[in-house]
Amino acid sequence: MDTGTTKWIPVPYFQISQEGTILNSSHITHSYFHTTSNIWNIIHKEDRNKAIVMLSQNANSDPITKHLILQIRNNLFGNFKCTIQWKDGIGHLVCTEAKSIKDSIITPSSVQKSLINTKKRLEESEKHLNNVAKIVNIRKH
Repeated sequence: MDTGTTKWIPVPYFQISQEGTILNSSHITHSYFHTTSNIWNIIHKEDRNKAIVMLSQNANSDPITKHLILQIRNNLFGNFKCTIQWKDGIGHLVCTEAKSIKDSIITPSSVQKSLINTKKRLEESEKHLNNVAKIVNIRKH
């Protein structure tokens, strides 16, 4: 992909070397992350092992996706779904913001359904335990 085209990719996109050096990136990347020359500068230390797995893939391998915590422009950290594919020694890395749990839509009806299902499972478990207890009592006598 030529460098002119990569600038217009509408998601955070990096072309990187195996060492993590950023060779190229899309324009929108800069609205998410500080300008940096190396991808390691934005990966949270707790996610470095996941990133090592991603960067150690063989050339021309299948895409690999991991959720990584990355440092965003306001010096906070965000959850990103990152997919990388290697071709000719260049990693093509796309990082899209992942929804946090608090952003998920939780309705009262979905909570109520979950509680009802949990209650049913507990009642079934209680019946099973009572049957087992009866069998154990019979065997004791």
